[in-house]
Amino acid sequence: MGDSFQNDTAISLQGKCFISTRPLGKSSELSVLLRQYGADLLELPMIELSAMECDEACEDILKHYHRYTHIAFTSAYGFNFFYQKICKHPDFEAIVSNLKIASIGYKTSELIRQSGWIIDFDGKAKTGAEFADKLVDYLAGKNARLIWATGSLSPNLLMEKISAVAQVTRVNLYQNTLPKNIDEALLQRIKEKKYDMIVLTSPSAFKNLFKIMNTKELCVVCIGRVTAFEVERHGIKPLVIANEPSSKGITEAILEYYKSR
Repeated sequence: MGDSFQNDTAISLQGKCFISTRPLGKSSELSVLLRQYGADLLELPMIELSAMECDEACEDILKHYHRYTHIAFTSAYGFNFFYQKICKHPDFEAIVSNLKIASIGYKTSELIRQSGWIIDFDGKAKTGAEFADKLVDYLAGKNARLIWATGSLSPNLLMEKISAVAQVTRVNLYQNTLPKNIDEALLQRIKEKKYDMIVLTSPSAFKNLFKIMNTKELCVVCIGRVTAFEVERHGIKPLVIANEPSSKGITEAILEYYKSR
């Protein structure tokens, strides 16, 4: 849809209801975008993120950061939790200046730049697998020692691929769990099909939702192919798959869906 997305008021989502499964408070940008077209976005968090205790790998990085040359971020969450971990470290500035940053792209890169950090390699990748392939090419011949800041549930694909060209240390900085408090009224709304689409931005969010709802009769929009694959693996066909893994990409895909109907 390109630049037309910003001013395409001919498309209306008036009266439509979307439900976001993102962590609590992480749907504001998407809400603003959808509201421009008359839609409502309700929050039904299906994942809750929390910091993990510093393990042996984490302690080694903080003590011997000068041994590492690069750090890779495959999500905005990974960057946020890494920043929280080191921002009060006495050698904070030295750690930041010592490491060259590799980012998967899109929202992750946007957040890193907003924090004033310089990205040495922006993968502009839509999936972790695509980023890993690009990162292999970038790191080849650099004799790199890479830190991968991620969450405990992230697949190990990046580490497996990068280990062919660099030394990789994976550090799990956050864990992903099902929220303790879930909006029962909103679950009932889904059961009664009083919504238009459920927004899924990770396989974990979908798996938690599916476990609770225990039905294949779900109307969903997926942020990208990885999430869509998990949905399809459970016998559900997504109504929409975003081309760009971002709130803007989700909104564009939704608008395109209704425009073509």
